[in-house]
Amino acid sequence: MDQLSFIPEELVRTLQQGKDVANPDTRCSSSTLEMLRLLASLDVPRELLACMLEMAEFSMHHVRYLAGPLVLHRSLWGDATPGWLKVACVQDRFELILSEYEQEQVGDYATPTEVLAYYDACNDGSTDASKLC
Repeated sequence: MDQLSFIPEELVRTLQQGKDVANPDTRCSSSTLEMLRLLASLDVPRELLACMLEMAEFSMHHVRYLAGPLVLHRSLWGDATPGWLKVACVQDRFELILSEYEQEQVGDYATPTEVLAYYDACNDGSTDASKLC
């Protein structure tokens, strides 16, 4: 199965050649993770953040999750989802990925912000719970 790759193979090889071969620990330093957090908080495009994760050799599952689309329900109210909520979804995805990276795990769930965005987009303004998604 081919992996999704945002970075050309030649560039990845060049970056990997520059690594210390004698050092088996290739995990990012805490300062690098903090720099990535700062970039995510500045509303950097998620595709750029995904490229950075790929260069840092994060799991491809994490790269795909970050670069993937937000799932929003199509409804008459779907366009009313505020832009800040979409930005918050990407930032929360990034935080979740960094948290999982630090714990050396890969999860398979959405962030609470993504659930809120989906709920907000599918809510047709009704207060009747049976009419909600």
